[in-house]
Amino acid sequence: MTNITIGIVARDEQINDTAMQIVTKNNLKYLHNKCNYIGILNYNNSFIDTEILDLCDGIIFQGGSNIHPYHFQILDYCIKNNIPVLGICMGHQIIGLYSINSTTEKDLIKVNNHYNKDKLHSIKIKKDSILHKIFENHLKVNTRHLYALKKVNEPFKISALSEDNIIEGIEYVNEEHFIIGVQFHPEDLDNTEVLYNYFIKEILKRKK
Repeated sequence: MTNITIGIVARDEQINDTAMQIVTKNNLKYLHNKCNYIGILNYNNSFIDTEILDLCDGIIFQGGSNIHPYHFQILDYCIKNNIPVLGICMGHQIIGLYSINSTTEKDLIKVNNHYNKDKLHSIKIKKDSILHKIFENHLKVNTRHLYALKKVNEPFKISALSEDNIIEGIEYVNEEHFIIGVQFHPEDLDNTEVLYNYFIKEILKRKK
């Protein structure tokens, strides 16, 4: 096991009239026995104490339905303190919105043909990207989102697109930063462990 701690940003759920913040089990699947991990919880969706963020060598934003201001606080803290980030589905959208100085879901676009739990679709990965180093040219991914990014601003760049030009991957990577977002859910695929391994490798390289 590596000596790193990854913080996983919990998401809101309502189960049998009980409000919860959860980390889904599959978000631990490719981290298990490779590192320590903690759930970053937020009782009232307000700002996070940075003492908690200081415990983390890397951050994962899970998928979810509700984007809150504290998500952008966490991301901003990570970027300013060189903490690697992996954003999944909603987490990918948080990164993209941050790049255009937006904190509102109104700046996303609604897509009508990208939510079918039983369907996979192909994405094309750009050659000059970290995702290409991980997966090469093409990848079959799950189809589980209702919204997508309109655009991404520099220094972030698009790293993958679906066949109908939905933004499926974004990144901001240099010597100081390792920020990657994917629109799909790699935790629920069987061929994406390499993404988590690469993420852990980059955390170790940048560990405080």
